[in-house]
Formats: sequence, structure tokens, C-alpha cells
Amino acid sequence: MGLVLRNIRHSFGAGLVVDGASLEAAPGEIVTLFGPSGCGKTTLLRIAAGLEKLQDGAVELDAATLASAQKHTPPEIRPIGFVFQDYVLFPHMSVAENVAFGLAGHARAERAARVAAELGAVGISELSDRYPHQLSGGQQQRVALARAFARQPRAMLLDEPFASIDVALRRRLRAEMRRILKARSTTTVLVTHDPAEAVEIGDRIAVMRAGRIVETGSPEQLYAAPKTVAAASVFPGAQTLACRPVDQGIATEFGALAVERRPADAAFIVIHEGGAAALADENGPCRVVDCRFAGPRWTASLIVDGAEAALKAQCERPLEPGTRARVAFDPARIRVLAA
Repeated sequence: MGLVLRNIRHSFGAGLVVDGASLEAAPGEIVTLFGPSGCGKTTLLRIAAGLEKLQDGAVELDAATLASAQKHTPPEIRPIGFVFQDYVLFPHMSVAENVAFGLAGHARAERAARVAAELGAVGISELSDRYPHQLSGGQQQRVALARAFARQPRAMLLDEPFASIDVALRRRLRAEMRRILKARSTTTVLVTHDPAEAVEIGDRIAVMRAGRIVETGSPEQLYAAPKTVAAASVFPGAQTLACRPVDQGIATEFGALAVERRPADAAFIVIHEGGAAALADENGPCRVVDCRFAGPRWTASLIVDGAEAALKAQCERPLEPGTRARVAFDPARIRVLAA
């Protein structure tokens, strides 16, 4: 049950954009589809919505097939809401008219009641007579969400819904959107390239790279026991370093640390926020190139002479550029993963 994408493959010309991607979102669950620009996230979402015709695989909703190699359900018939990155509000229509757009087949009184209910649910009832150019980015986002919900979809798809929002407002709006979606118990897939959004909104995170979903899990699972570097790197502030096994544990360009399980060969460590501390040491392997206050501690930018590696590490007080330093790693915030 819920929304299921099975082994989706999709090409534009000779370029394979989605390469056997599979994803499930259970009823009432919010899944964030996370990955860099160009990895196929939006294409996968558009296939689920029916905006791109399926080439290979299947799209199912509550055990009913919406798309397969033999079937294509038009997007306007699918019980799926879609919120675009730029919201696509009609500039010549008021807020109320935008929300009512998909309700043409309903009686006037029912349309009015549903529009009022949806505007109230997203907290913008007082804006019903305004036009899109009179709204802030956050208000436009809520109108787009209300319009999508007005059709009473069984699943909701959101493509980078915070891309047009001022950075200072994003965190509050993320919390509000999660509250609204969870209150509806609507199956949701939200596309983002922002790790903070992926972690703060998603019940589960699907990590996508180069057309494939490489790992899926709850934020707790991906933090505690990731299987891939891509999944471990979802969390804001995460850093990656190459490492190799040594007798005492593992070694990096910035020093060694003891670990319970040494890799058999070259590998990577992912360092979560607060997992590296910079200490002044005239014999240290690295040097400080910059140091900035980040509250409540300072953050030193470190390099190793003759190496490409760079690292940010916390420190209790500022270190002058040029200072030699060593790094103390916190094993509890380090994940060792195969290359």
C-alpha cells in the first residue's frame, strides 16, 4: 500500500537519467528524496505524477497500477497532488481562484467550502482575495500546497518546495510543512538537495546518486549505521576523508584514530558535526588557513601541505592562520565505510 515506484528507468535521448530506481512511501509517511542536482530526482517525481511518460518499470498507488510498459494514467486523473519548485500559480487569478482551479467539476458551494477549508488548513484564509504578486514566497508556497490538497489526493509530490524561500524562513516553513503533511496523513515524497530539509522533514530518506537510489532509511538509521558514504553524508556538517587501515586502527591525512572494525583496504570516514577538534601543536601534520567563530565554538579550516585534503574542525579558542595543528577525532561521530 502507499506509493510504490518499481525499477524505474528513463532516458532523454541517449542519456540514461533514471537507472533502475525503486522507492516506496507508506500511507501517511513522508519520504525525502535527497541527492545533488542532476541525479534524476525531479525526473523520478515527474514520472510518478504522470508528467513524464513511463518508459520502463511501474508506478503503483494503494496497490493499483497507475503506469507500466502497457499503461499510462494521465496526470489529471491520478489521485496525486504535485507542488512545483516555482509553484506555478496563475498570476491573473486570486488566491481563492488558484486553489479552486482543479475543482471545476464540483458544485459552486462545494468548491467554495473546500477552498475555505484548504486556505484555513495552511493558515492563509485572510489572503483569499490577493494575487500571487502580492504574496511572499512562503505565502505562495502555502497557496500551492492548498491547491494541491484541494483535489484530496492520496499522495503528494513536492519538488524542491523551499528553493524560492528566503534562507532565514526555511527552517520555520519546513516545520510547518511537516506538521501540515502529517496532520493529513498523506503519503508524501519530497525532493530536495538540502541535507537539513531531508533530515528535518523526512520520516525516511532515500539517497539518490547518478539515477539510482543507493540507500533508504530513517534519519536515525542513516546516522547510526549507514551502508554508503552518500547516506552517511546526508547530515549537515558531515565531512568525508579518505583513510587506510593501519595497526592501531585507520590513518588519514590529518592523523590516525582507533576504530572497532578496521577496513580491509582503502576506505572513507564520514565525520559528523563535532567529530573533529583542532589543537595547536607545533609538530602537527596540518596547518590552519582560517578560523571563524561559529557559536558556541570556533571552526578552524585545516589543510595538509602537499595534499588535496581539507577539513573543518572545532576549537575552543581562535587559532591564527599558519598555526601548526593536530586533529583529535571523536570515534562516536565517525563512520568508516568502504570505498
